[in-house]
Amino acid sequence: MSDHFLMKLVNNPNVDDPVKNAPDVHKHFTRYSKGMFEGPVIKISKTKTKISLWASHEYEDLLLRFALKACTDDEINVTGNIIGGVDFAPLLDKLGFPKEWYPVKSKGQTKNYTTEIKTAKKIEREKLMELALKGTSYVYILLSFTSSDKSVVLKIKKKPPRPSSKNPEDSSATNKLKFASLKLPNTESMLNDLLDEIAGDFRDEIPSHWKSIIMQNSYEITELEIPKDKKLNSRLIRLHTLRKGVLNRIIEIDKEILKNEVKFKA
Repeated sequence: MSDHFLMKLVNNPNVDDPVKNAPDVHKHFTRYSKGMFEGPVIKISKTKTKISLWASHEYEDLLLRFALKACTDDEINVTGNIIGGVDFAPLLDKLGFPKEWYPVKSKGQTKNYTTEIKTAKKIEREKLMELALKGTSYVYILLSFTSSDKSVVLKIKKKPPRPSSKNPEDSSATNKLKFASLKLPNTESMLNDLLDEIAGDFRDEIPSHWKSIIMQNSYEITELEIPKDKKLNSRLIRLHTLRKGVLNRIIEIDKEILKNEVKFKA
C-alpha cells in the first residue's frame, strides 16, 4: 500500500469523511477553491548502479522515506526545517525526539510552527522514519542529509515555494523539479517500490527497459462541500471543506505519454 497521498487518492478516491479518515490526503487540498490547479511533479531516472529523483514540493515526503529506507546508518546528521500549521511538539514528544527539536510558533497573524535546523543535528534513522510515516498529516518535513558512505544524498529546500501568477516560469515542471532531489543505489526491490508509489496506476504500461519517467498531476476542482456545523469559525470551515473534482495524471515514459483521470473527494 502506498504512503504517498496521490497514490492513496488513486487507490481510494472517495474516502468517507476525509477530514477524519484521510487527513494526510485532505491537507493537500485545503487551499484550493473551484478551478484548475497544477499539482506536484516528479522525475525518476536510472543507471545500472544508481537511481536519481527530482521532485516538486509535496513529493518530498516520498523522497525522505526512500532515502531513510536506503540508508544503512543508525544515526544521521540532518539540516533543514519541519513546518506545521499546528503545534507538533506533542507528536515529537510521543516519538521520543529531544526537546531541542520542538517547534517555535511564528509571531505573525498566520499560525505556523517551525523546527529550524541550521547546524546539522544527529537523530536516529528509525525515529525520523517514524515521523515521516506518522507526521505527514501535521507537518512538512523539509530535511536534507547524506549517508556516511555517500551512497544516499537527499536535498530538500528549507521553505515551501510561494505560488506566483506573475511568473509562469516558476510553475513550469522543470523549475518545480528543483525543489528536492535524491540519489540512492539501484536495487530491483527499491526500483519496484518507487514505481509502485509514483505510478502504481500505470505499472502495467511501464516497460522493463526505460531511461526516465516524469509524472505530472493537476486538479480540476468542480465542487466545494462546506460543513454545516455552525460552531466552526471561518478558518475551521475552510479546513473542513471538502473538494470534489478530477485528478489528472500524465506520465511520460521516455517519449511515450499516457494519461489517467480519477474522480475524487478529499
